[in-house]
Amino acid sequence: MKKLCALFIFSVLSSNAQISFNAPWINEKDLYKEKINFQKIVSDANSYWDVRDKDAKGSGYKVFKRWEAYWGNYVDENGFLPSKDEFWNSWLEKNTTNQSRQANESLTDESDWISMGPNDFLNRSTSYLNLGRINCITPHPTNPDELYAGAPSGGIWKSTDGGLTYVPLSDDLPQIGVSSIVINYDNPDIIYIGTGDDDAGDSYSVGVWKSTDGGLNWVPTALGPTNSPSRIYELEMHFTNPDVIWAATNGGIYKTSDGGANWTETQNGAFQGVKQKPNNPNILYAITNSEFYKSVNGGENFNISGTGLFTDSARLVMDVTPANEDLVYVVASTSNYGFEGVYKSSDSGNNFMKMANTENIYQSNQAWFDLALAVSDSNENELYVGVLNIWKSANGGDSFTQLNNWGIRNEAYTHADIHFLKFYDNELYVGSDGGFFRSSDQGSTFSDLTGNMTIGQFYRVSVSKQTSTKMAGGTQDNGGFAYFNDWNIYHGGDGMESVIDPNNDNLVYGFMQSGQTLFVSNNSGMSGTQGFSGPANGNWITPLSINKDSEVYAGYNSLYQFENGEFTEISTNLIGGNIDVLELDPIDSDIIYVAINQSLRKSTDHGVTFTNLFNFSNNITSIEVNNNDNSIVYVTTRGNNGGVFKSLNQGVSFTDITGTLPSVVKNIVKHQPDTPDNILYLGTSLGVFRFDEGLNTWRSYNSGLPNVSVTDLDINIIDNKVIASTYGRGVWQSEMAVGELPLNDVKLVEIINPTATSINCGEVSPQIRVRNNGLNTITEIVINYNVGDNTPFGSQDYSFTWTGNLESLENQTIDLESLNLNLGSRELSVSLLIDDDAFESNNQMSVTFQTNDSGSTQSVMTFESNSERLLAVADYGSKNWELGIPSGEDLNQASSGTKVYATNLDGNYTDNTKTYLYSPCYDLTTLADPVLKFDMAFDIEFDWDLLYMQYSTDLGESWDILGSADDPNWYNSFRISGDGVNNNCYNCVGSQWTGTNLEMQEYSYNLAAFSSYENIVFRFVFHTDEYVNEEGVVIDDLVIEGTTLDISENELNQISVYPNPSSDIFNIDLNNISYYNIRVRDITAKLLFSDSNIVRANYRLDMSKFSNGVYLLEIESGNKRIVKKIILN
Repeated sequence: MKKLCALFIFSVLSSNAQISFNAPWINEKDLYKEKINFQKIVSDANSYWDVRDKDAKGSGYKVFKRWEAYWGNYVDENGFLPSKDEFWNSWLEKNTTNQSRQANESLTDESDWISMGPNDFLNRSTSYLNLGRINCITPHPTNPDELYAGAPSGGIWKSTDGGLTYVPLSDDLPQIGVSSIVINYDNPDIIYIGTGDDDAGDSYSVGVWKSTDGGLNWVPTALGPTNSPSRIYELEMHFTNPDVIWAATNGGIYKTSDGGANWTETQNGAFQGVKQKPNNPNILYAITNSEFYKSVNGGENFNISGTGLFTDSARLVMDVTPANEDLVYVVASTSNYGFEGVYKSSDSGNNFMKMANTENIYQSNQAWFDLALAVSDSNENELYVGVLNIWKSANGGDSFTQLNNWGIRNEAYTHADIHFLKFYDNELYVGSDGGFFRSSDQGSTFSDLTGNMTIGQFYRVSVSKQTSTKMAGGTQDNGGFAYFNDWNIYHGGDGMESVIDPNNDNLVYGFMQSGQTLFVSNNSGMSGTQGFSGPANGNWITPLSINKDSEVYAGYNSLYQFENGEFTEISTNLIGGNIDVLELDPIDSDIIYVAINQSLRKSTDHGVTFTNLFNFSNNITSIEVNNNDNSIVYVTTRGNNGGVFKSLNQGVSFTDITGTLPSVVKNIVKHQPDTPDNILYLGTSLGVFRFDEGLNTWRSYNSGLPNVSVTDLDINIIDNKVIASTYGRGVWQSEMAVGELPLNDVKLVEIINPTATSINCGEVSPQIRVRNNGLNTITEIVINYNVGDNTPFGSQDYSFTWTGNLESLENQTIDLESLNLNLGSRELSVSLLIDDDAFESNNQMSVTFQTNDSGSTQSVMTFESNSERLLAVADYGSKNWELGIPSGEDLNQASSGTKVYATNLDGNYTDNTKTYLYSPCYDLTTLADPVLKFDMAFDIEFDWDLLYMQYSTDLGESWDILGSADDPNWYNSFRISGDGVNNNCYNCVGSQWTGTNLEMQEYSYNLAAFSSYENIVFRFVFHTDEYVNEEGVVIDDLVIEGTTLDISENELNQISVYPNPSSDIFNIDLNNISYYNIRVRDITAKLLFSDSNIVRANYRLDMSKFSNGVYLLEIESGNKRIVKKIILN
């Protein structure tokens, strides 16, 4: 029975929900304090790592840093983490507050959150990363297709189709982490879960909960939120009486005999496992970190047993098997959490013998974080151990064979870090940092049964300014995710802060932990990325931000700018440690705010110098500048009692606007632009809250959102979406609140054309979308725009006045005057003007775009004159491509004349670049059997740097690789990144030139498949890594050859389209052409409509179901084609 001393231990241990009990740097006496001193734990951990290799795989350092980063926001003003009671009271306070507000109709929750995943991703079959961590798995007792899995901060999930799909069952619990599941075998609708995260402390325990309807509803058992220990490691159900359950916790062994209505502590201590002897529930075994216990009376009391076991272990795991009821296996760890040995008892745990194996099957010293053991239920000598990878013994532990490698996705893949191993019906179930896996063939292969579980533990998230269908964010354990209608993992490590370029949402930037590497993708994270080493070690979550001018900044111990593939230190006077928070003013790019601990600092000179503005009573968790009035600044501070503060003078002084918020951790605050009420969204440890300045109150904004910590928020105005990242349930989206509208406000929503990715062939037809964001109808908009200073006539200003009736909250697409521009890079800047505009800050926008020349087929480009210049653009690094006379040591010849295009005319190319050399825009419809030809010599670092060609048929909106290594007279390499051939070729795309060929040689590619394209562009892609460079590439005599077709211009010109513009019907008069095809494309060349083999001379095109805008009408007859622009208004 429970004694007074046990009561003391229990009450103290149960308060420390967020401490990783096994962590080697935790001083045991720290666990017996009323509250935990966070900084002392951190200091002890840093001292521990001062004398160890923290960068070694499996060292455990990453696990500590994750813990520090997550729980750091919970620290109160005195430096302590909250007690278990404080957690529970926060939940009660939130519920009470919500109930009182629901009674007030004006404060109803208007949110409608939906899950955005990730529940799958495009490169899942090849990536060594996956969806998220699983702590425990239990199958239905009689139905093998019904499976249950528990995630550390993502709840319990149920599958009814054998692991293909799942539904969450515990989203509304006070805390949704799950570490153990047992199911009543007489009535499988009765399920028990042990809550919290038993390994890493990613969530705290609120006890054992019970469902009697298959997981649809849950109630706490008597071991519940107010009296449960902080860790519940394992639940064990009696073999013949399902009302009897034992719980191994860090507060003792607990037993219920009535299905959880009552619990009794039968043994004090910190226990991590409890198991029955097969077919004899009177005998139970239990383990602490270093001791083995045995009960012979059904767990009523326990005694230390296990003679012969290693007595100095830092962690033990055990398992039994029905294949031999008397056997007990134990794996012991050394005092520093390395592998010590495998032990076997043949007399029900009385005596143990150490087995012969000395192989380091842990491969790390992180057994304090993850360690699992399973014995086959049909073969007593077959056992499996997992820490970093899974190892198998076929001889009772005398020797082991490694089954998989965490970094290779093959048939044996299970992701790194094994938390759970268990046999059910001769099948091995695995829970790892990457999900749920199962083997039916003794570990030879494993199937990924994580299915569609949305259990990603996201640190941060970012959304495109143009569309809510593009997002990026970083996850614990499983890298950086990007979303563009589908998810894809675009970089490894722990993914951290990600940002999307506001002017070109194909550009995505993402940090891995500590800012070690910045990954850059130029295709929305949908394929390979380039990595750039960081300049220093930042915080675990190193701040990363991008301003309205597409300038990228990062916060280390100084402020750095990332440009052209390099980090440059900007700030000169930042002291006090690493930057914790970085905020770039959305209106004035010269203004930058940073937070270092409690100190808010500001720069007005683009980050060169900073002044200290304000010191808060606790560390700052977020900074937000009002999107319409940059004199207004918001700040949140950490701890349950942290606050939300508002400044009206750019941070000189602040007012506390925390108001009636419950005692929750304030992680992130975001301002909704263009709202007179200055609506705010607050991401907290218990969901999202909304603030309306007019009502001066906070309200819940959580409809449909699981009860989970919201780590970040971002906003997309065009689609009216707010996006939330959560620590355990992935990414979510909701419609934003509809606040009070101003009387008059026009917003420039987007520049539709040109885009940052488009390659315009001479003529550019600007097109914009505007929105009436006010109450009154808009009848006139003055549009001023400028195309930069590099047109044929210098910088040009234009003005256009739109007239019409634009009703409240409606959008309008407006076409501007077409511009004829020469080759080069341009910036189009647009601004709007109406009378009495409420928010002039939302009236401006600009885009940088490229203008290309039209080329002539059959004409060889010898590059001897400036008129034959090509467009050269760099994703990052220097442009590399130069026009002139080559004078390298090996590459110094032209094919004709004296000039070439080269990556460097007189030396080696630049490291760490991705650059493009564009052909002119070609019309291939005038040729039969077109062939692309050019002469080239190259000296490229083999398998590290490379050159390949791409083509675009939609004005540069999308690009595909031209040809393959199997084509004659083309590429010399078919290597692809991650092919496992060698530890190189990280930039390889599957078809490329690499290595050396110093002789000028003609290369050719048959373009017959593209002969129907009137506007096609090609580009050379030159991609280099960070180290080692050679002379590079020289190119000469570029041409597209073929047989010229006889096309009657007069016949084409007879085709007429009327009316144009039209509101619905376009009449097409084909004159004498009576057999033709028609296609309609949008401005990006995407096919929207087609009709083939038409024989009538006139055609009626109905566009009434299409949105207003500019479209491309293609008419094709035989080998003739014409494209006309039509306008739907």
